[in-house]
Amino acid sequence: MIIFLVILLAALILVYINLSTLAKGKKGQIIAAATLVAIFLGMFFRETLVGSAVVSFISVWLCLALLIYIPWTLYRIGYYYTQPHHLSHRLVRRVSRWLLGVTVAATVAMFIYGVPHNADYKMRPLTVDLPSQYTQEFSAVFFTDIHIDPLFNREKLERFIAQADSIKPDYLLFGGDLADISTAKLDAQGYDSLFKKLTATAKIAAVAVNGNHESMQERSGSDPDAWMRKTGFVVLDDSTACLGEVCFTGRTDFMVARGRDVERKPLVELMPDTIVLTELAQYTVAVEVIPPDSLVEIADTIAPAVAYDTAVVHRPWILLDHQPKGIEMTHSGRLPDLALSGHTHDGQFFPVTFIIDYVWKLAYGKGALGGVLWLVSSGFDCWGPPVRFGSDSEFWVIKFKTKEADRTQQSDAE
Repeated sequence: MIIFLVILLAALILVYINLSTLAKGKKGQIIAAATLVAIFLGMFFRETLVGSAVVSFISVWLCLALLIYIPWTLYRIGYYYTQPHHLSHRLVRRVSRWLLGVTVAATVAMFIYGVPHNADYKMRPLTVDLPSQYTQEFSAVFFTDIHIDPLFNREKLERFIAQADSIKPDYLLFGGDLADISTAKLDAQGYDSLFKKLTATAKIAAVAVNGNHESMQERSGSDPDAWMRKTGFVVLDDSTACLGEVCFTGRTDFMVARGRDVERKPLVELMPDTIVLTELAQYTVAVEVIPPDSLVEIADTIAPAVAYDTAVVHRPWILLDHQPKGIEMTHSGRLPDLALSGHTHDGQFFPVTFIIDYVWKLAYGKGALGGVLWLVSSGFDCWGPPVRFGSDSEFWVIKFKTKEADRTQQSDAE
């Protein structure tokens, strides 16, 4: 987080330097300062339509502008120290205006393409072959990073609900980052009823975890975990629940834990039990040392004993953790059969889509982290600008197949 803030500060300083050369003297400084003020006001009023629109446009423009401002600034610095004369102020102003025009035009073009592309989300299929000890097949719909805000496309969510209802998965799994507006506004805009319809599409259970944006909402006084529970999710907050024939562990997000000033539990403490106690029929304690004439009287006062038998239960274990950082290196013991994450957005739009793979070991798709099969989704929607350029919005339909089912299908084919 500190590194991100340092990079953002450096980027804003670079933008100020270049925008201040758009006009002579104080006029250029006023233009640059007004742009920075607009950025900060947009962030402050992020939950309003105007504020969200400002942040969205500036976010895309800033990324594109830095691609040009960085080499242009380096050229100016190099020219200043290596040439006997400086670049003329007139030339610098002309280039600065040209660069601004190019970057603004590119930003507009990216919105024209990226907004409809974001609305046209993809349905990704995935088949997971379960180890031989599991005998129960099941299905799940996995989605993450909704980021409901004033620019969110409500019709997109309604389409997704209709698709989930037609799929009717055994489990509906949500990977965090619900909204960038308060839960009160979610209720006022009717999202509570929409999410109740969504969670009702799961035949067994809808499971959710929190993401880093839930930390921001908690700091502002909202309780997104409680809101998700209210709409039908089983919210796992560093906890494990065995629902039906499958066990799920949901991790508290790193930023949520930091905001609450708590440590995340070690994964070993969250492993599901594989031993189940089964109560046997009650039986009466045999009494041999009591005289026969006292047996009836004393036996009436002895409570029947209860015996238990133990049985090993093999249930798949699925881990949900918003940020794909893997499991702790000190973990020993059973590993999850599958882990699910979001957060990265697969870069969301150019040029971040080229950088994201250098930030995360597994930035998108199916791979392995710490010996665990891991799936990282690019998310159902976007933070800030509802723009996708070089990435897709998506949700996943996951089918868990058993070895027994494979053998049955092979026999039928023969």
